[in-house]
Amino acid sequence: MSYWVYLILAGVVILLAVILGRAVAFRSRRYTVDPLPAPKIDINRAAERLSGAVQLPTVAASDPAKVDRASFELFIRYLEQAYPQAHAVLEREIVNGYSLLYRWKGRDASLKPVLFLAHIDVVPVEKGTEQDWLYPPFSGALAEGFVWGRGTMDVKNQLISIMEAVECLAAEGFTPSRDFYLAFGHDEETRGEEGAVKISELLQSRGLSFEYVLDEGGAVTVGAMPGVKRPLALVGIAEKGYADIRITAQGEAGHSSMPPRHTAAGMIGRAVAALERRQRPARISPYLRETLAHIGPEMGFGLRLILANLWLFGPLFKLVFKSSRAGNALLRTTTAVTVLEGGSKPNVLPRKASAIINYRIAPGESVQELLHHVRRVVGDELEVEAIQATEPSRISPVDSPGFKAIERAIYAIFPEAVTVPYIVMAGTDAIRYEPLSEQIYRFTPMLISAEDLERVHGTNERLSLENIERGIRFYIDLFKR
Repeated sequence: MSYWVYLILAGVVILLAVILGRAVAFRSRRYTVDPLPAPKIDINRAAERLSGAVQLPTVAASDPAKVDRASFELFIRYLEQAYPQAHAVLEREIVNGYSLLYRWKGRDASLKPVLFLAHIDVVPVEKGTEQDWLYPPFSGALAEGFVWGRGTMDVKNQLISIMEAVECLAAEGFTPSRDFYLAFGHDEETRGEEGAVKISELLQSRGLSFEYVLDEGGAVTVGAMPGVKRPLALVGIAEKGYADIRITAQGEAGHSSMPPRHTAAGMIGRAVAALERRQRPARISPYLRETLAHIGPEMGFGLRLILANLWLFGPLFKLVFKSSRAGNALLRTTTAVTVLEGGSKPNVLPRKASAIINYRIAPGESVQELLHHVRRVVGDELEVEAIQATEPSRISPVDSPGFKAIERAIYAIFPEAVTVPYIVMAGTDAIRYEPLSEQIYRFTPMLISAEDLERVHGTNERLSLENIERGIRFYIDLFKR
């Protein structure tokens, strides 16, 4: 054989050796953590307190006039009555009427404090679906091993877990090593302007900064990723930005019997089709690589080989991954046409037509970039405006003391899981606290299935007694560490 044949064969052998070597070296990042001693937890009593919290309909509304303020006032009083030991050790402030800020003074004032978040408000129940609930949505029914009702998963469960942990530890005389702050906003579901924003501004005015911040976010999910048998503990290290962009076309009014070449509605239809066709690019970003580096070693050898060698198989991975809705959302800024307006009668040409497109902006991109993209795709004929927009959050590190503290508590309470950093697709209050910490994380300590995920903001929201216990133990372990 010629010299070149030998050279090609040698190259193939070296390439195979590199690919296989990287796959073999692609090791699991899991480790074992022994749970710390914890006080005895009365799970039935904790379930009753969560039930009581659910029975107070602290429903969010974009129109402040439609908010039932009395329910929020009752909720504040309810926490005080339900957790007397906690309120004996916590300093409490009511912020902007309905949000709560607590401080648990620690032993060492030289240590930076930690901030734990949750929110009091819940989304409304969709009209016409009330009869689909097995138990009324604000009954807080204790049945079949669950607490049922709106807020049991988003996110009164997290708030109650925090308060239960403080109550248990206060009862045994525990004092944290550093100051703990608890911040419970009252309007997270409507962007947090009156709750989290006001609390954050108050903390900034006092010159505070935090070692890390922990808010709601990913949970421990079973079956979330094909090819992975272990539960995945998804810890949000960032969240996508948000933008509602309206495109508007002006046309000729008149009778439909003699239409112009392009009507206003037609121009909008063409623009919408173009935006869906020419979406933002799919990218294997640095944060997605971090996610895959934690998931990959838990997969079978074939998938592990691909993920360990994205330098070679990246294009193939993108092609396959973006075919699923979840995979597509991780790869790019998503495009969702949600509202179309224009026209009043079938035989009348509308003078104006419009569409609203909802974008979830990937970290590393910006609102201005997105607006430029939309204008380039739809052309100069159409008006483009951002109705509301929020930039993506910063990306928090995974090698930080905050992430490691959360990870150790996860492994102590969920020993079968593997911790995975990821990007939260929805918005949370956490982004409002970016001026106060470089380490902001998003995790809700509960074990759920894909079916359970559909209950969040949906029908028959519920939380098992086992998950109530897991949530309390997680915060006890985290507080003690």
